[in-house]
Amino acid sequence: MKYPLHTVSKPVSGSEVQKLAHALKTGGYVANEAALALAKRIAARRHRQTTANATK
Repeated sequence: MKYPLHTVSKPVSGSEVQKLAHALKTGGYVANEAALALAKRIAARRHRQTTANATK
């Protein structure tokens, strides 16, 4: 799915966070490909933040 450049994404909350976190921890999957891509972006962002904070 393609988005216009002015689109602002909304944060994930509630039960969706739990489903995504569980799938990531167990090596499972989320049936929705967009949700899976979101989970990977969130994980990558958190990894970048922790490595950036570790160097400080």
